[in-house]
Amino acid sequence: MHPLKQYLSEVEEPVRDFAERIGASRQTLYRIINGAQAPKPALARRIVEATGGAVTLNMLYGGGAPGSADIVNLDARGDERPLDHGCLRLAIAVVVNHLRSPDAQLSPPDTMDVAAEAVANTYVALSKVTTRQGPARLEQALRPVLEEILKECGGSPAAAALDRGAELAAQLYLKSGEMQRSL
Repeated sequence: MHPLKQYLSEVEEPVRDFAERIGASRQTLYRIINGAQAPKPALARRIVEATGGAVTLNMLYGGGAPGSADIVNLDARGDERPLDHGCLRLAIAVVVNHLRSPDAQLSPPDTMDVAAEAVANTYVALSKVTTRQGPARLEQALRPVLEEILKECGGSPAAAALDRGAELAAQLYLKSGEMQRSL
């Protein structure tokens, strides 16, 4: 059973009411629940928030079990733990899928693993050369990686789309961490 369907059943909330609460159509939620489509990043974030973390990004996008990742506090300085590659991989994959044109070729499966590693290493390297911290530095690390992946897929999104994509990926990463830490 889809995790969102299970959640709605457990809390006895009709899909119609939940859809209205998060600003989505019932049809969209039914397609997500039936596996016909994945939620766009902004909708996924609203679902996670509306369920209080009972439905996680990993659940929505077919990742691991809740609570399985170790997420770093991006506001920490000095002895920061490394970024979680699994959560980065998921956030990057969601945004790339959202930004790529429908006719663009899919990236090879290991591309997202390499991308997550590149973002994590860039994030650490930027700590020595930028004044940006936390989410802003993560966005700074994500943007060129997203741009390269999308170029390789045969697309070249506008600068504003890349900026928004980096912002969304950072938000997805952070929200995933917040929800998993609260479990």
